[in-house]
Amino acid sequence: MAWYNKFGIYTKSQQLDEEKKYFLNKGDDSSKIRDDEFGEGIEDINLLGYGSVGLQSFNRFYDKYLNKVFESEYAKILAYRKMADSPELGDVIEDAINESTQADDDGNVLSFKIKASHLSSNKNIVKTLQKEFEELFFDRIDINKIVWDLYKTFLIDGRLYYERIVKDSRINNGIINIKKLPSETMDFYYDPKTGKILKFYQYLGKNTKRPISVEEAQKREDIVVFNTEQIGFINYGSFGLTKYEMFGFLEKAKVPYNQLKLIETAIIIYRIVRAPERLVFKIDTGQMPRDKAMKFVEKIKSRFIKKQTYDPTTGRLSQDPEVLSILDNFFIPTSSDGRGSDITTIGGNAEGFKNLDDLFYFQKMLYRSVKYPLSRIDMSSESRNADIIFGGGHASEIVRDEIKWAKFLERQQHIFTREMKKLFLLHLEFRGLKKQYALEDKDFEIMMNPPSNYKESMDQGYLAQNFDNYNALANNAEFSKYYLMKKYLHWSDDEINENVKGLKKDKELFATDNMMGDNFEGSEQEGLIGSGMFEEESGE
Repeated sequence: MAWYNKFGIYTKSQQLDEEKKYFLNKGDDSSKIRDDEFGEGIEDINLLGYGSVGLQSFNRFYDKYLNKVFESEYAKILAYRKMADSPELGDVIEDAINESTQADDDGNVLSFKIKASHLSSNKNIVKTLQKEFEELFFDRIDINKIVWDLYKTFLIDGRLYYERIVKDSRINNGIINIKKLPSETMDFYYDPKTGKILKFYQYLGKNTKRPISVEEAQKREDIVVFNTEQIGFINYGSFGLTKYEMFGFLEKAKVPYNQLKLIETAIIIYRIVRAPERLVFKIDTGQMPRDKAMKFVEKIKSRFIKKQTYDPTTGRLSQDPEVLSILDNFFIPTSSDGRGSDITTIGGNAEGFKNLDDLFYFQKMLYRSVKYPLSRIDMSSESRNADIIFGGGHASEIVRDEIKWAKFLERQQHIFTREMKKLFLLHLEFRGLKKQYALEDKDFEIMMNPPSNYKESMDQGYLAQNFDNYNALANNAEFSKYYLMKKYLHWSDDEINENVKGLKKDKELFATDNMMGDNFEGSEQEGLIGSGMFEEESGE
């Protein structure tokens, strides 16, 4: 792997060769794609953008300050990172990462499940694959430790590059580790017809020009070339006119973020420039001529706003403006007829400091652009129209935007785990197990834990409702308890049998007059066993 420092300085003594040959013909080979698997030539059409029409001044302001078009992907990534440093978006990203990378009871963020029946029925295969999964992700990669950083880079940069490391002398041992690569240094070359990436590049200097072909990149000393399967790549899934123009999670927040920063700056400037009160000094100049009157006013003005101070470092007396001297008390003489100077005040616009609806509006738009639940935001003077709840007012009620947020995080988890599945499948290919067991992508699943407890809350609410329905009808002689258990409790015959056995066991161990087993023994149990439903239990 190649790196460059923050000054873009690197040694040109020789070209770095990072193309590992053993990654060739591994994983998905783009050369195997048939011509009938891609489109009808729209990728060859040059789509031209639209210029601004009318209102040119506003369009220039909009393009420069609100919806700036970045000159490169490098500038775009840096802008995303700057946005992520803001308190609002920083909290959103942190919540998204924390909820998406929750650990289970064993402290693991990933789990493995075999879906193919011909594999799951073989205990040796299941044991082998589970062991390989745990060794790769928990022992070698230590995914529980690095997943937070990987997920953060994915959400902020809108892309994640990492190198799959294999020991040259022991290829059959598979992948031994992964190493995250800086997104701003990475690039790729892809086939515009199929959309498949053919090579990955890493630039060793800033503002490196993209090579025209792979052959040119392999000859240049400021570019490191990687084979396709050597690099793991995750992107947010949103692109511009070409695949090189990638948009991230924060792209939709760009305009609301800039609008919010502008309105915040405007409010601060207004509070500084338009102070709450201003003083009006009415200086009595008597019968002075106009020129002498103006000089006299300037003299009084200097006396009020300037104060002679002593600088202990230089030992000099200075007449610098003293803003705080305005807060002093003034004593102005007046004549017997009431003539004299006067100081009055002009009140400021207090409403300008109380009414912040425009600020709350842009703040709300910023949170909506990143799909963050408004129910988590404490914004005064804001109507909470988004708090539409599910659950009918019970303790398990769930706000609608919480469900939308959880669904969004689940989609991002799916993107992340899909890449982890590719990594694991490549590891099994190096180990020889992919060919041995004829493994395919659809045969197993790698999952992350649910991002929130809304599913558990909904299931608990449904379960409580089903129990209420069962209890309401169970004491009615017109309904069969067996039927009610099947319909409302969704129990299988085996579960019902286990329940009967449990009631008999309770009677043996905890025999009391009030046990439910006594009531069950007299009628329902005998009726069910007598009907042949529980022949296994009656045989006992």
